[in-house]
Parts: sequence; structure tokens; C-alpha cells
Amino acid sequence: MKYYDDNKVYCFGCGASYNLFDVISIMENLSQKEAFKRALDYYSYGKSLSPIKPINKPKTDNIEENKLKDYSKAYSVWKHNLEKEKPAIEYLKGREIDKKTAQKFNLGYNEFKFGDRVLKAIVIPINENTFTARNIDKTDTEFRYYKAKGNHTDIFNKSALTNDIPFCFITEGEFDCLSFESVGANAVALGSTCNISKLKNLDIDKKKTYILALDNDEAGLTAKEELGEFFKENNIKYRQFDNCGFKDSNEALIADKDTFQKSIFSLLKKLHLQENCEM
Repeated sequence: MKYYDDNKVYCFGCGASYNLFDVISIMENLSQKEAFKRALDYYSYGKSLSPIKPINKPKTDNIEENKLKDYSKAYSVWKHNLEKEKPAIEYLKGREIDKKTAQKFNLGYNEFKFGDRVLKAIVIPINENTFTARNIDKTDTEFRYYKAKGNHTDIFNKSALTNDIPFCFITEGEFDCLSFESVGANAVALGSTCNISKLKNLDIDKKKTYILALDNDEAGLTAKEELGEFFKENNIKYRQFDNCGFKDSNEALIADKDTFQKSIFSLLKKLHLQENCEM
């Protein structure tokens, strides 16, 4: 997370934003009213306004209920919304995500209401219980992403790890994964560099070659090193892809689709030839 001057913290993992009372409420399992009182206790410069109670343990039944919320019906409605929402279609075109890819991954469109405010977003289903929503309204810069409470991050397009395709690109964001898929390359997205441990715990086909195509920033480079060490320790074949020098694969796709596609399949051709030689 990062703290900004607007007195909120933003989570890079799920895109959520929290003010002080939200954080206290979540960390200590308090209502908003109780969190407000607790904040007064913490910041009253030694003059406690009410006794500080022990931190409550999370209510596991509520957490489990949130985890298991099924969005399958909502996905169907949101997918239909996308077909008739011109600004959303234009947004995807601007990101070079074609209609075939959008349909394959059941992308949708929805307007999430927060009081008087409306978040217009492309919805990317991760699984039946988890989605990420990307803000497409350029006039609203407060939120880039949105996830419902209890909607935890997960690996996007997990089946790419175990399908029959011998190569799999590992990306950071969902749009990066969609970028590879849109040009015919097999890929997954971590959703966040925080999800490396989730990837390690999945069934990984050791016959595949995994190609690390994470963001070219500090977090992405650190994640590449960690995954590289994991693959070495487990005798899993892997290579690197630098996203044609851009920060991420979607930027590379938008800037020069032809070069992006040629670079991918040039690498895959070399790897295929190497595998044949080894055999």
C-alpha cells in the first residue's frame, strides 16, 4: 500500500482505497462508529476519550461468506452490458484488446454506485468469486481499479499453467495477460506481485517453459528475481521477456503491435528449436 496526501492509502494489489477509519475498522474488526471512537483514542495526545479494548479477532464466518460470493450471474449481465456500451468498447480498442479476446475472457461493463458517485468500469472476471474492475472514465482519476470487499486477488487465467501449450508467459496485470492472448500467446497474470506465493502453490506443469514478462519497474524486477530463483530450485525451465523495452506488455502492444507480436514469436521459435535439439 501507499499513503497519499489526500489522507488515504491505496492498495496496489486490489486497487482499493481506505481512509483512517476504514483501516482501523478492517484491522480491528470494528464498525465505522467504533473505528471513529478508536481513532479519537489513538490521536487524542494521551487524553483517552474511552477505554481501548483488546483487538477483536476477525469473524471467520463473515470472511468466508465474502470469499464465497458467486458473481457468475453478474458476469453474464455485465458481459451483455459491454456489447452495447460504446465508450467501454472504445476503451478496449484503445488498449488493443480485440472483441474475440474480450469474449474469450468474458469481459464486461458495469457502473458501480457509491452514494452520489458512479464508477464506470470494464470488469475482468478472475474466477466465479473474484473480479477486478478498471475505471474507464478519464474525468475520474481517484480510482484506477475497484474490487468488492472480500474480493481477494488471484491468478488470472490459471488454465494457461496446465494446458497443452508448451510455453506460458507470466505477466503482472490482467491487461498484460490479455495483450499476449490477443496476439495468440499463452499467458497468465499474477494480478499483483504480492501473488507470487499463490503461483508457487499452484500445480505447475514442469514440461512447460515459463517466460517472465513482468513490469519493468522495481516491483516487477524484484518479482522476476524471486520467480527465477523458484524455477531454478524446482528445475523448471524459464526465460525472460523484456516487453520490447516498455514498462509492461500492454504498453508494448499499444505502441507497436507488429513489433510486439514478432518479438514474442521470434522468442517462441528459438525456444521451440532449442527443445527439439535437446530431444
